[in-house]
Order: sequence, then structure tokens, then C-alpha cells
Amino acid sequence: MRAGRELFAEQGYDGASVRAITSRAEANLGAITYHFGSKQALYHEVLRSMVVPLRDRVAEVASRDAPPLDRLDAVVEAYFRHFAAHGDLPRFLMERIAAGQLPPPPVAVAMKSILGTLAGLVREGQRQRSVRDGDPVLLSLSLIAQPVYLTLVQTPLRDVLGLDLADTESFERLVDHARAFVRAGLTASPLPDTA
Repeated sequence: MRAGRELFAEQGYDGASVRAITSRAEANLGAITYHFGSKQALYHEVLRSMVVPLRDRVAEVASRDAPPLDRLDAVVEAYFRHFAAHGDLPRFLMERIAAGQLPPPPVAVAMKSILGTLAGLVREGQRQRSVRDGDPVLLSLSLIAQPVYLTLVQTPLRDVLGLDLADTESFERLVDHARAFVRAGLTASPLPDTA
């Protein structure tokens, strides 16, 4: 799993050969077939090992006893923290999508679950009038776009703009900014005073 994850992240699915994976894992050539059935099954298991904890974390945050806007805010932070621990995950998520392909099944299942959870939370906030009107799915996508995009572009952020996400202070500053930005975008405007 570790060798597969490293090589899939470095070279993409197509570039990571079975021979290279088993060589890096110091295993015999048939190990992938024996343990997983195929290279694709290994790839799916690697993805599942990264997206299921994210899905579970989002579900846990969404089920807390707090106002919907606070829970949505906490989801942004959960995404950043998950990506900090799994920095290659956004590349995995985007590799197939950037090539015009559907995401692999483990990613598609997790995406549907996460978006369903977030859209439900947005609807709850809309009913309580704390979250602005709008399509709950699109608002949810906008919420997760911040951590996905900012994690994907962390190399240019570091090399061009000098914002190094490996630096704790810079990372915390970025997380706080994204949370405030998303919160401002989701907060319902107060009703005008008609008196």
C-alpha cells in the first residue's frame, strides 16, 4: 500500500508500473495480484484509505451539537488538516478528473457522501436563516473548493508567493483566512429593516 501510494502520487496511475511498485515494496512481482487482485484494485484501496477517513471526519463534524454555520466552518478546517496529513490526496483526486475521466469508485462514493452531508447541513442553515439562499450542492462545492485548490497549488504558493504551508504559522494563517472567507460567503444577509 505504501509503495503504491508513493508511486501513484509521483507518477500517476498509468506511470506507476506493477514492477516499480513491487520493487519499491521489496516484494515479489505477484504480490499485488495475490493481495489485491490487480493494480487497479490496489489503486482503489490506496484511494479508499485516504478518502474514507475524510468522509468520516466530515460526518463527525457535521453531526456536532453546534449551529450549522459553525459546523460548516469546522469542515473547512477538517479538510485542511486532512490534506496536511495526506498532502498527495488532492493530486489523486484531480489526476483522473483533469484527464476528463470520472473519479475512481472509492472517490466517487466518498464525494457523494460528503456532498450529501454538506448539502444537508447547508439546508439546515438555510431553514434557520443563518446560511444564505442558494443551491446547497453548489454552496457545498464552493466550501470545499478552498482547501482543495489551496492544497493543490501549495508549490507555487511557496515558490512564487513565499507562503509555505509546511510552516505552521503560514498554514494556520491560511486556514483561518479560508474559514473566514467561506463563512462570509455562506452567511445570510440580515433582512432589511422595513420600519
